[in-house]
Amino acid sequence: MRIAILVNVAVYSLVVSQPLSYLLALTKVQSALSAPAYIELRQRINAAMNRSVPPVYVAALLLNIVVLFLASRAGAGLVAATTTVALLCLLIDAFFMIRKNVPINGVMDAWSTTDYPGDWERYRAMWFEIFGYRQAALVLGFASLLIGAIYGA
Repeated sequence: MRIAILVNVAVYSLVVSQPLSYLLALTKVQSALSAPAYIELRQRINAAMNRSVPPVYVAALLLNIVVLFLASRAGAGLVAATTTVALLCLLIDAFFMIRKNVPINGVMDAWSTTDYPGDWERYRAMWFEIFGYRQAALVLGFASLLIGAIYGA
């Protein structure tokens, strides 16, 4: 079970690395960009994330389920509880990503650096607002996993 917990924390850390990098710098940086610079950056990020994120999310979801199963069988109540919180947070993040951020990404992917709407900043603000909810969920989930790994295993 300890190895499953370790791998779960490691994979979840890949998921939470994006919101943490936005908390540290990327939100400020992207908010300061001109429309053409923001559009080009957003489109390049979207292309890269569309390739790399799905397998990491699937792995994180599966690992949380595996650890939850193992913890439940072993009677490790704290690990089961903290893993459940992390799994719920991951599902909340995935919901907001798929239902809100991905559609906004699709709109922005259709823009060019010379042809974009006059209210492009509204789209950026909406994206950041939704992403803020996702950040909170993932940071809470990761903190929960760490508590379980440190105190429950």
